[in-house]
Amino acid sequence: MYYKRIITGLALVALFVVIFLFSPAWFVCVIASAITLLATWEYLEMTRPEQSTATRMLCLALSSLIPVAAMPGKTECLTGMLFIALFALAVRSLLSRQELKARFEDLHLCFFGIFYIGFALSHFVLLRNLEDWKPWIFFILIVCYVGDVAAFFSGTRWGKHKLSPVLSPKKTVEGALGGLLASVLAGWACKLVFFPALTGLQALWIAAILSVSAQLGDLLESLAKRSCGIKDSGRMLPGHGGILDRIDSILLAGPVGYYLARLI
Repeated sequence: MYYKRIITGLALVALFVVIFLFSPAWFVCVIASAITLLATWEYLEMTRPEQSTATRMLCLALSSLIPVAAMPGKTECLTGMLFIALFALAVRSLLSRQELKARFEDLHLCFFGIFYIGFALSHFVLLRNLEDWKPWIFFILIVCYVGDVAAFFSGTRWGKHKLSPVLSPKKTVEGALGGLLASVLAGWACKLVFFPALTGLQALWIAAILSVSAQLGDLLESLAKRSCGIKDSGRMLPGHGGILDRIDSILLAGPVGYYLARLI
């Protein structure tokens, strides 16, 4: 089963790279909005299956508009849209006729979903507006994917100490360390092939930070799924889980990579 997921992950990485490198900015934005819409739908089905149709449609619309706000390449537009989303959800909650607890749960779960998915994925749209953005796309996606695969194999081969038994019983400390090491090596390879402008030390610590961020993103989605008592976020990819299962590691690593690029 995991080998199929590796192949699916590799195909998604290749698809993302092709889309980002060879598509106009508006098409990248459309793809980001579509993925955001599907992932947010899974998130709402997972966390609030009993949610009213009106609230769900509002949340989906706001979440899918976040990547659009990132098109100008200014973080001010992105944060402004995020505040508009909060404002709209607050008004919806105040005018709702549901009981108070249901209103508040809708408000904070919807806003977290918009922030966690829409806001995070929008940083890939922002990334296109940076100088030398193409090497960063390779760097982020390859480091995250290689680390994920290495974490599985090293955990399977040498894993003895549970990393977080409550959140993800199969993940081990040995797997996490193996993923970190592989990510650092992948970062060094990316520096040699795609990013000679980076120094060796920069490539190593950036890859390490991205690896930790990707593993935290994986655990964060596990927290959401475990709290809801489900194994996969959805069934949009038969045999592979949902969209959110496939992008969970880049939801934190993407923004981290963008701000590191700005820092560099």
